[in-house]
Amino acid sequence: MRLIFKIITTIIFFQSLIFGIGTQFLSIPQNAREVVIGINPALINFTKKPILSASYGNWLAGIKVSSFGYNRSAFGGVIGFNVRYVALNDLELRTDRPTDEALSVFGVTALAFDGNYRQQTAIGLLSTKLRYISMQLLDETATGFAIDIGLQHNINDKLNVGFTVLNLGSMSALNVEKPKLPVRMIGGSSYDFPIKEIDNSLFIALEKSSIVDGIIFRVGEVTHWNKLQFLIGAQFSKEVASISGGIGIRLGIYNMKYGIQLGSQSLGIPQMLGVSVILP
Repeated sequence: MRLIFKIITTIIFFQSLIFGIGTQFLSIPQNAREVVIGINPALINFTKKPILSASYGNWLAGIKVSSFGYNRSAFGGVIGFNVRYVALNDLELRTDRPTDEALSVFGVTALAFDGNYRQQTAIGLLSTKLRYISMQLLDETATGFAIDIGLQHNINDKLNVGFTVLNLGSMSALNVEKPKLPVRMIGGSSYDFPIKEIDNSLFIALEKSSIVDGIIFRVGEVTHWNKLQFLIGAQFSKEVASISGGIGIRLGIYNMKYGIQLGSQSLGIPQMLGVSVILP
């Protein structure tokens, strides 16, 4: 009876865990740049060259994150896809009696597959994404769809502004309850000020998320010098503050970036390494 109760309570606990990942993994940075500066709709890059990219790293509480994407010009804009995989492994099922061996070892996984399209319009750069989502715990699976939409507008050759809404959609039920998607609304701006051979961009962003109390505020700078890129950022919310830094290097068709974040959560040090290749 004690074992049955322990199994039931453990499944309930880890079901709440996958709900946490389910509502959180779509907000986890998927590349080194996002680890440092987050998502800022005013800093969206628009290039029509074919680009292949991949990233891997750690998030809080031992969560592993990996992504793979491809973009190229098509239909008057840029079209592409991105696959994001998040996993929390080596979870152990035990009784309340101390034992050397666990009853079972399992993991919680989540997957997002994005199809995206960007086009320069009369009012600015319009970005749209359609996302398929899948989450799994033991033999339970939840799936769903979501869309993102954003707009970046150039005020002049130095000042950009942007606004985006992310994760508008729904999920199927996991056991008896539907996971709620983290709807995010982000507004941001960036200001470019080159100094001789050094290109600098200051940015700020405000985010309202359905899973975070209050407003998230981000500020930072991105600097390009020769073949190097330096990134620094800070993030503040009601309960958490963090600082981030990163570095990138461009070697011909290859571009490598590394980002790290130090925060007040005391749940680990998020960091990520990414590489992209410009294809012919």
